[in-house]
Amino acid sequence: MYKVMKINIIILAVASCFCTVAFSQNSLQNYIELAEQNSPLLQKQENKKRIIELDLKQFNAVYKSPKINLNSNVLFSPIISTDGNTNRLEWASSGSLNYIGYDLGATNGGQYQALISVNQPLFTQKYMSVHQNNAKLLQEKNAYSAKLTKAELEQVVTHQYLLCVQSQKQKKNIRKTIQVLKEQIQQMQALVKAGIYKLTDLKLLEIELKNNQIEEERLKGSYIDNFNVLNLLCGITDTTIFDLDEINLDLNSPVQKASLFSKQYKLDSLTVKSEQKIFNLQYLPQISAFGDAGLNATYQPGFDRLGFSVGLSITCKLFDGHQRKINDEKAIFQLSNIETDRKYFENQNNIRKKNILSQIDNLNKQLALIDTQLSEYENLFELYKIEIKTGLISVLELKNLIREISAKQQIKTNTLISKEILINSYNYWNL
Repeated sequence: MYKVMKINIIILAVASCFCTVAFSQNSLQNYIELAEQNSPLLQKQENKKRIIELDLKQFNAVYKSPKINLNSNVLFSPIISTDGNTNRLEWASSGSLNYIGYDLGATNGGQYQALISVNQPLFTQKYMSVHQNNAKLLQEKNAYSAKLTKAELEQVVTHQYLLCVQSQKQKKNIRKTIQVLKEQIQQMQALVKAGIYKLTDLKLLEIELKNNQIEEERLKGSYIDNFNVLNLLCGITDTTIFDLDEINLDLNSPVQKASLFSKQYKLDSLTVKSEQKIFNLQYLPQISAFGDAGLNATYQPGFDRLGFSVGLSITCKLFDGHQRKINDEKAIFQLSNIETDRKYFENQNNIRKKNILSQIDNLNKQLALIDTQLSEYENLFELYKIEIKTGLISVLELKNLIREISAKQQIKTNTLISKEILINSYNYWNL
């Protein structure tokens, strides 16, 4: 008995896990996660994060690491000496008075170099500090872009998911209408046999059934189209069609701080200021220590010409046509434009959100009226089902009532989904 119970527990546990997986596969959150996993934009933003880190390492190498080079030159300046009325080729002149070739003062007979040179930038902490702050800003902008991309993906995927749910609910509504018609046709067949209704009345309901079956096929096609678009957005290659979980989105509370979208303008302003600081680095004195060691000789070299040299290099820009002042003025106008854009966006976004809330409130009122109407329709339909048995109403009236109830159910579905779409839109702009 204990073994049987243990086996049953294991089976229930496995079944529970399977149900959990199946549920998650049909859920909105699962599709959002898949869209994020398969998004090439998010993958590129992750790579950009690595690139920024490598850029900072590169700046560190430029401003802190010594530059070591190997320079090697061999220059021959041969002459044809005519001293003593003889012509002889000399690769390095020993002091000819009469010759054909470059002037000895210009050539020194040749040049022979084999040097290792080192150049070490000095006092570069300010340079590094500016570039480190800029890299930090770039990382923050990249993280912001990733967050905004995820928000956009969630909004787009949720919108498409809602279109799928809309088609799915419409299919269920039409199936319910088909079931009602089938029940009425079955009842009508008995009433026709009893002579209460004519055969044409039965045919009228059968035609209405066919019309609804055609509509069901159309809605199936619409659902498949919407479902495939959802898979496309999420990078899903599986073509299996199944029902999705219905959702009821919650309306987010108004944000009490700067919105996600407003942060873009703050980052843009910081970018302008950072670029301004980088531009101004060229006006700092650039100091470097340098040295070389090796062979550096003219005429025929020997080991007695091995040596080294060291020195300091200082570069300071004195005048460039007031470019620094011009760049500072440009930055002022750029910051002014960013502030103008920020104020305009925030004003437009507030208007947009108020408009969406107004539309949601209107749809809630419509849904309340539709529910009241549907309740009245259902009560009327129950009376029709009683009176149809005694032939007190015409089949045409019954058919029209069924059609009106079906149309009202579809209107309710469309209104509900419109409300969910507006909530999705509000939540996105309310980030």
